[in-house]
Amino acid sequence: MKQSYARNLILLSLILSLISFILSLIAYYLPNWKHVQLHSISIPRIISENHQIDPLIRSEVDKYYDILYRQDQIHSYGLLSHCIAGDECGRNLLPAYHETNYALCHNIKYHHQCIFSNSLTSLTKCSCQKPSYISIIHTLLILILILQILFIFINLLRLYYHYCQISFLNDIKFRLISMISTLISLLFLITIIIQHNTNRFNEPLEFFQSMYHHYLRIQIYKFSNDLDLIIKQLEHDLDISLGASYICIIFILILTFICFLISSIIEIKILSKFDEDENINEQNPILIQAPPIERFIPSEQIRFTRQTKV
Repeated sequence: MKQSYARNLILLSLILSLISFILSLIAYYLPNWKHVQLHSISIPRIISENHQIDPLIRSEVDKYYDILYRQDQIHSYGLLSHCIAGDECGRNLLPAYHETNYALCHNIKYHHQCIFSNSLTSLTKCSCQKPSYISIIHTLLILILILQILFIFINLLRLYYHYCQISFLNDIKFRLISMISTLISLLFLITIIIQHNTNRFNEPLEFFQSMYHHYLRIQIYKFSNDLDLIIKQLEHDLDISLGASYICIIFILILTFICFLISSIIEIKILSKFDEDENINEQNPILIQAPPIERFIPSEQIRFTRQTKV
């Protein structure tokens, strides 16, 4: 492969990594990983099908619809924020508490307060924290940003190593570092996609899921069965669509894979002084005058002039 072509491919990889870095920042800050909307009122249909919901559970469901998920609202979720379209933005936090404090902390009011207030200042036993999968994605995305910066730096060294040579490094080692960084980034990106898809119902259903596990532990099976039915119906009736941040992650995955291929197959050779001179001679041929050709004459064809004696 011609070295000029190899350098152009490395430059392309550098440009793609810069685009990936910008997309990673967009995915990190925008609250658009997913959009959630309730497209129908499901609980009245459950009751009409002769599934009698306990009044205590039904009151919690009504509060859920009135405060958190009204039918006409669109909720958008990010790593840092939780927004309601056309209304307000808060933080993507959920109540956190010990099981012994369930009766005190599990309340739709505190659930809403975690999102749109600074903290649960009135209750020291209740706190707010990110969903576990959000913490995983947040950490992995920061590591990806660091690896992208490393990859950009390595590609710059590969392009300009000829002008600032470092004795203990060469292009083979640069390639190895590039391949490892892009491969780790690919694994992290795949993990992010899996985590996001697996937990797409996490925030909207956390309120009822915590209730379900609580009543299942204390063996009130009537409540747990009602809640299980409500959760299944909500999974069907919640309309969840992908946001711009998630689409950015898909593009980053594709671009990172291309960068990995380029790092794997492209090698930049450092030419010696002799190779450079030869390369210059090939690109700029100079006509060198050939030395005069000496004509060989056989000895039998040589005739000497006859000399006469005096």
